Amino acid sequence: MTNKNDNSSSDIKKMSTLLLSGATMLADSCPDCNVPLFKKGDNIFCPKCGRKAVYVRSDEEIKQIEYTHSFSETKETIQDIITGKLNFLAQKLAASEDLEEIKIVAQIMDLLLELTVKISSVK
Repeated sequence: MTNKNDNSSSDIKKMSTLLLSGATMLADSCPDCNVPLFKKGDNIFCPKCGRKAVYVRSDEEIKQIEYTHSFSETKETIQDIITGKLNFLAQKLAASEDLEEIKIVAQIMDLLLELTVKISSVK
């Protein structure tokens, strides 16, 4: 069973490793766990809970970030569904000996793959 001191020691080790790797400790802290935020490259994050941080100047920026995050989750969900359907169709394709069924399954797979490319290109 780990105690609070073990967790604090682990957090401090993680933060010192980040500093040694070139990350910068910021003056702001995580709103969830109150640990100082770090910046490495363009990424600002909490080393304890892994939460990404974003600085905003207006309500409009908040709305844009929420929209982007929501859209990103929707894209991931659609891609997961397509992947599941492609796996299902691959099994159908492997099991089928009917040329007409093979043709239809291959056409559907082609459409799903095209859809995957289109979804990936949307920002």
